[in-house]
Amino acid sequence: MKAKRWNKACVTSSAAVLAAGMLVAGCNGSSVPDDKAGQQEGKGSLTVSIYDRNNIPPEEGNWDKNRWSEWINKNGPVQVKYVPVPRWESFQKFNALFASAAAPDLILEYDTGYRNQWYAQKLLMPLDEVIEKYSTTYKELMKQFPQLKKLATKDDGKMYEIGRISPLTAGHRVYIREDWLQKLNLQAPKTTEEFFNVAKLFAEQDPDGNGKKDTFGLNLSGNAPSIIQHMFGFGEVQWRFENDKFVHEWDRLAAAVAFQKKLFDAGVVDKDFLTDKNGEKAKQDFLSGKLGMYLFQDFPGEKDYDTFKKNNPNGKLAILPLPKSEFGQFSPAVGSPIQMVGVLNVAAKDPKSVMQYIDFMIKPENALTIQYGLEGTHWSKDENGCPQPIDAEKNKKEVSYTADLGMMASRLLYGKCGFDSYRPQKTEAQKELRELALQANTAYVSRERPIPTLKPEYLPVLPQELAIIVKNSDQQLKDIWIRAVVGGSGYTVEQAYKDAKELWEKAGGTRVDDFYAKWYAENKPKAFMLEDLYKFGEDAVKLYSNK
Repeated sequence: MKAKRWNKACVTSSAAVLAAGMLVAGCNGSSVPDDKAGQQEGKGSLTVSIYDRNNIPPEEGNWDKNRWSEWINKNGPVQVKYVPVPRWESFQKFNALFASAAAPDLILEYDTGYRNQWYAQKLLMPLDEVIEKYSTTYKELMKQFPQLKKLATKDDGKMYEIGRISPLTAGHRVYIREDWLQKLNLQAPKTTEEFFNVAKLFAEQDPDGNGKKDTFGLNLSGNAPSIIQHMFGFGEVQWRFENDKFVHEWDRLAAAVAFQKKLFDAGVVDKDFLTDKNGEKAKQDFLSGKLGMYLFQDFPGEKDYDTFKKNNPNGKLAILPLPKSEFGQFSPAVGSPIQMVGVLNVAAKDPKSVMQYIDFMIKPENALTIQYGLEGTHWSKDENGCPQPIDAEKNKKEVSYTADLGMMASRLLYGKCGFDSYRPQKTEAQKELRELALQANTAYVSRERPIPTLKPEYLPVLPQELAIIVKNSDQQLKDIWIRAVVGGSGYTVEQAYKDAKELWEKAGGTRVDDFYAKWYAENKPKAFMLEDLYKFGEDAVKLYSNK
């Protein structure tokens, strides 16, 4: 996930909170919610995972002790100890903790596949009784949004996950150098063929004017492969709807791989993109002015935008709607408006304390403090009543590392301040980033240009024997397709297509295909489908965007 940005959490009025059906106190203007009971002796205790991104300034401490862990322990109803987990190696770390009986009581993990595997291994605690008996705030949230229960319920009929509610917004984006288009007298590409031609000219026609052939049309690392796959109608999962059936998709993925190969062979992208494991090289290329199109998520941040403008004073960015391919026109991944993010360790000794912690952390006034700091110290209200940072440098040191603490917060409950339309506009960078966010939502949150498939979290949990098939074949399949991209004439996409299907079938993958096809046929009326996704997004705007 990304570093903390405006749209992760926001302040709300007491009216907005009450309208959301939450039994919490409204914002009263005080900088720290007063919880005297939380300071009494005899509080329960728990352990909670926290992504370790190595982003805590040394003077702020670490996850054993910092100003915000101390604030939570002082003001919250329980004592919490955080267990750091490397962000990009979380699955390995959690499995090691489970193996040594040291897994935390509350596990916060974005990846649906990981959580499903732990459920299949019977490592998670059912939550129905725990929520009913011990929860207040989250229980009320579930009453207002029954979809939370729907998505938390596994095939045994019990709930196992904690979720959050957010507006439906663009996830991945394509940023294009509008000034380069103008300089080369080009139009924004509307088809994949035009996209290729524009990218090629960006790489060959010296758009930065330095007399050197040192620019790239776009990046192929980071989020780029997923975004290109979406151009060709291949989404976040391998299965899609076809004539009212749920089928495994091969042709669209092959077309996306062929397009990546075409870009690679033409010298349009960095030939060393495979060494850019986390996309950092692509980011630096973009900020320094060497990328004509940047395929990424939300803009890295205000500081990065300032860096981009310093390096490219005349640089002008725009959001490019995904070009149309032979399969139609689609949008890249969107954020999940209903997203499950937490599970309880089956060995948790004090589920009451876990639930009390969850309730405390998701109350809007607490989420606000955790994500934005103290009112009057770190932020003040703007003309809309939404948080406006007071001192960016101070906040960078004291608040910049708190995003993952707010992982369970439901942004929709913050009313209008949870929507991109109300992002801060105090600085030029903030104005530009808000405009880009609005462009992205217009371009990508669209029924007319939908995401191609269901999101992973809306699929059923695979039985363990089928989950193992997916797990064991996943990297091998990725390796086959990557080999086709960089293999030149020695390894064609046609051969990769044949090899990938053969590997999948030998691994028993057709059993997985049959499972999903049967699930879709039997559960389509009650499953959370694409129509539900867009309907929820539209309803959220109507209900909360003006609160």
